[in-house]
Amino acid sequence: MPVLIVGGGPVGLLMAVGLRHFGVDCMVVEKHASTLDFPKGRRVTTRTVEIFRQWGLEEEVSNVSLPRPDSLFVFDGDTLLGADFQRRGMPFDDVTRSSPTRELICSQEQLEPVLRKQAQDRGADLRFSTEVVGFTQDDDGVTAEIVAHGEQVSVRAAYMVAADGVRGGTREALGVSRSGPGAFGQRVSILVEADIEMRMEQRQSAVYWLRRPLSGSLFVAVDNKSRWLMSAPYNPETEPGESLTERRCVELVRGGLGDDSVELRYIGHRFWEPTALVADRYQVGSVYLVGDAAHVTMPEGGLGMNCGVADAHNLAWKLDGDLAGWASPALLKSYERERRPHAVACADASLGPARPPNPIDGLVLGQVYHSAVITPDHTAEPSTRDPVGEYLPVGRPGHRAPHLWLDHGRSTLDLFGNAFVALTDPAGRRALDTAVDVAHTTGIPHVVHVIDDPAWHDLYGVERGGIVLVRPDGYVAWRSIGPPATSHELAAALRVAAGHTPFDSDLETG
Repeated sequence: MPVLIVGGGPVGLLMAVGLRHFGVDCMVVEKHASTLDFPKGRRVTTRTVEIFRQWGLEEEVSNVSLPRPDSLFVFDGDTLLGADFQRRGMPFDDVTRSSPTRELICSQEQLEPVLRKQAQDRGADLRFSTEVVGFTQDDDGVTAEIVAHGEQVSVRAAYMVAADGVRGGTREALGVSRSGPGAFGQRVSILVEADIEMRMEQRQSAVYWLRRPLSGSLFVAVDNKSRWLMSAPYNPETEPGESLTERRCVELVRGGLGDDSVELRYIGHRFWEPTALVADRYQVGSVYLVGDAAHVTMPEGGLGMNCGVADAHNLAWKLDGDLAGWASPALLKSYERERRPHAVACADASLGPARPPNPIDGLVLGQVYHSAVITPDHTAEPSTRDPVGEYLPVGRPGHRAPHLWLDHGRSTLDLFGNAFVALTDPAGRRALDTAVDVAHTTGIPHVVHVIDDPAWHDLYGVERGGIVLVRPDGYVAWRSIGPPATSHELAAALRVAAGHTPFDSDLETG
């Protein structure tokens, strides 16, 4: 088995979707019998929707999400149904300027079945009610011991991806510690049914900040109709867990609703601990940490799952490159170097700056990668006073390749996802003929796309005949602002982006 994925939550399932997108066989092992049955995360950021779009998931996820016109708001009031409240729209850059997509509100228990079906339909081996109870590593990969229905078997894989969450055992088994601000008290989430849809018509939002029954209480959108999830601070020293009976939970919800006449049906409650911590290492041998196994954030901004989605997006094509033989080990080593700083930024932003309705486009669209597989062009990095909220599109190496509308409703982002893409203009296309012939000798999958739109030059920061090399994950690996000086530059850039030295002996003498 090329890749064993431990954990069948949203990040583990998306990891499987991504690997199958590249044709890589994988197995997902999940200890629970099915997908999530209790509401959890719900914000799907613009960048995550872009990833779904690239991997053919956007339409199906949109179909199970809340309607954008009604849900992309933030509510602030004493109680959910009280007369005194404010409802503010969540700010976004012009969708046609920064992205071909826009974020969604999709409760995780609705998202996971979509990802599970997609992973299964694409040929991933999914095994629920199955648990990894131990694993060992050697120079050639990982041997994991898994238990299903009381029977233990060994699974051999070239790589193991740990998507088993904050309570999973893989990180601790690897001896990887975590750093960061830590935990911030305890909370309880209470799920109820209440027929208040008609009363919420002018209030519907993604999150509802409340001052009652306790400061810091809130409701979060589930379906914005009959299912409602309330979250409130919880102190186990003054109110032990066993005292949170159904009656007490309903009492808390009524305090948040502000109307005792509403008929409620209690469904269940969960305790949880808001935490902001990041693993000190993302790779140990042939095992990689993704999602909550690698980082946890405070709930403000809904950054946790989205950061995990970006982990999977960054890692999937790199695993494919290694397994297919066109990448060197340095490419996989870049995973931690690129993803860990972004997780730290997300954890920091979740402490307050990312709290809705504050914008987060700078954080999710403007993240910058610095690693050995990205060739800098020594231009100045764009500066902003608000790196969390303000996104500045730029075609500089290490940045997400900017969105530009092309013909037939396509975006430049729609060009990426399967191979490296060399972008140029008609003048650059003529100069690229010899360069492409040389680049083909690298064996690294790539295509050339010509953009005949003057706006491309300013947006990507290139002159006439310039070239921008974009990775399969949509990040710029190399940029020649003007026409390349030699026909070998594109091939050298491809090699560096795949983790090799710029030239091999054939190219040096060719």
